[in-house]
Amino acid sequence: KKLTVGSLFSGVGLCDLGLSWAGMRHAFFCEVDPFCRSVLAKHWSDVPIYNDVRSLNGADLPHIDILCGGFPCQDVSQGGRRAGIKEGTRSGLWYEYSRLIGEIRPRYAIIENVRGLLSCGIEIVMRDLAALGYDAEWEVLPAAALGAPHHRERVFIVAYPQVSGLTEGLGFLLRSNESWESTSNLSAYLIGLEYGLTGREKRPHGKHIAAPSFIEWMMGVPEGWQTGGVKLLPRELVPIWTQRLKALGNGIVPQQSYAIAACILEAEELSVPSIPYPLRA
Repeated sequence: KKLTVGSLFSGVGLCDLGLSWAGMRHAFFCEVDPFCRSVLAKHWSDVPIYNDVRSLNGADLPHIDILCGGFPCQDVSQGGRRAGIKEGTRSGLWYEYSRLIGEIRPRYAIIENVRGLLSCGIEIVMRDLAALGYDAEWEVLPAAALGAPHHRERVFIVAYPQVSGLTEGLGFLLRSNESWESTSNLSAYLIGLEYGLTGREKRPHGKHIAAPSFIEWMMGVPEGWQTGGVKLLPRELVPIWTQRLKALGNGIVPQQSYAIAACILEAEELSVPSIPYPLRA
């Protein structure tokens, strides 16, 4: 059985790539940026791509098991203006996300954002989910914990419909009163399956990792230009590569979303496909 996914704020699909590695099947994407939509169309050519989350209507969308997406972080990021989740702000698009959760009623919603959300808006997200009848668990999952040579902390919230009599939640991300250091379900699960989780460890100077270059995989490399070589990028390609690097900077490491997907599959008592590109330091 394959779980179906609807993706909001899709970017170039790095979160979606991790879910695809876990065997999940996409039913639609939604992304406003034309360049990002072109990348999605290249790699998921048979999946519909909508361009404005504000015009989506849950009744018109196909049935899905999981709704995923990272709503804009500009107003909750430590590097931003910290305006918070308010109508009229970029991060205020969370209200469109929550509206669609209510209209679609997925079995799970995966919500991703920067760590700054914890001090600037997570109470709004949790309040809105509760009002929709959803419980939620969250975890801060750094890319370094999966073997990447950079920190890139991201908050992952997994929400699911409230279950009568269930007082502690499913507990497949982080049980109450457990810290990361004392080993959450998520970290224990990943360690058990040897996915390279090493703890909440910063590795700013990590070694080479045995994983594909996502610049090459998602974007392509100009002919005659060597990644890691000494050749300079031709001047006429600089604007294109600026778009490419911006798209990558706005995304996550796919191994992060794969880890979340693996926990959901385990909760559903479904088999977890082996990760094709584990990060290794």
